[in-house]
Amino acid sequence: MRLSEIISNGNFVRIIELFPPGIPIHPEKERGNHEKLDLSIRFERLIESVQKLESIADGFSLPELKDELRVHLNSVSIASELKRRTGNLVIPTITLRDSNRQNLLGSVAYSIFAGLENLFVVRGDPYSNDRSSIPPKNVFDFVKVSDLVREIRELERLTVSGSKLCILSPIKITKSHDPKYLEIIRHRELAGIDLFVAESFFDDSDSYFSKVKDIRKAGINRPIIHNVFPLRNYEDAILCIEKFGWSISKQELSNLKIGGATFGLEMARKRYHSLLNMGDLANGASISSRGNPDYARQIVS
Repeated sequence: MRLSEIISNGNFVRIIELFPPGIPIHPEKERGNHEKLDLSIRFERLIESVQKLESIADGFSLPELKDELRVHLNSVSIASELKRRTGNLVIPTITLRDSNRQNLLGSVAYSIFAGLENLFVVRGDPYSNDRSSIPPKNVFDFVKVSDLVREIRELERLTVSGSKLCILSPIKITKSHDPKYLEIIRHRELAGIDLFVAESFFDDSDSYFSKVKDIRKAGINRPIIHNVFPLRNYEDAILCIEKFGWSISKQELSNLKIGGATFGLEMARKRYHSLLNMGDLANGASISSRGNPDYARQIVS
């Protein structure tokens, strides 16, 4: 089923984010040996995670991972196999950064062929130009998400399939007062985006939803799914602040020092339940499992 249909029926959508299996490029650095990795075992573990959580989820997403140390299995292929094996709704991610035009459209065409009715399209943060290493190439045949979305809609028109994909795209709530950014989001909406997925939610609820209201006032109308991210401890929070620029209050940072993962889960649970009470301002939640299915179950409990 398309997520947009679930929302249009008045339901709050719950998506759980699971990581696709990956292979370390230099395993001796990570594992201390040359032991071979069994990808089939890793995939079976992913299936087990889906089966443990399917009773509390409307679907599962496979995120885009900017990782120069690992090669992750193709998101569309993994989504197709997960759907075949479990029957669940699975949302692959397609990233403009990583592939040329033909490969991107080939992935979309395979999604249609495989019956994947939902697709998350992201631009992707560029790889660094660190000369001390050889980073992957930034492709960006499509510079804008809206450009690829238009091509996807044209590809749909040319296929024998009568159903349209539900296309998701990121939105940054923290940029609610940036006219240039709002214009980018407006172009995505006009190109054919069905749903937006917001960045991780760490503001207090009043401040956060005030920004959501500003986005609505700016004429952005598509439903928004909000991201809930459980922090493991204080050090994890500091790393996320440095890496993603997230804003986490001093009081919560202090409590993370004391409570660790227990308090991190309580933060995530509190924000998840605030989303349930916000009506049209919150059409759903995307919950990161951080590789631990029990995190997601505890958050929605």
